[in-house]
Amino acid sequence: MGSDFMIDAGLYLSYAMFFVAFLAALAFPIWEIITSMEAAKKALVSVGSAAVIFGLSYALSGNEVLPSYEKFGITAFTSQLIGGSLIMLYITSILTFVLLIVGEVVNFFR
Repeated sequence: MGSDFMIDAGLYLSYAMFFVAFLAALAFPIWEIITSMEAAKKALVSVGSAAVIFGLSYALSGNEVLPSYEKFGITAFTSQLIGGSLIMLYITSILTFVLLIVGEVVNFFR
């Protein structure tokens, strides 16, 4: 009953805390959506916007697989998925930057 017990106890405590946090992360947004339809509309618009941006990004990305990638198990689908994710990152980063600048300019003229 030495340090192994303490390590195991800490590990199980970490598992329990992760499980509670996971349930809370699922339960609180669902509760908020149930109690507030305005929040539900905003959430659906956000998820829908992200889905549209990802669909566009996925359609724009290529599916080339270089011979050096084959040893890592990269398929044409995986290549296109990674490319789409990167393009989505670029689009959302640019949109965030543009909206930040526009918001500051609008606040300056108020």
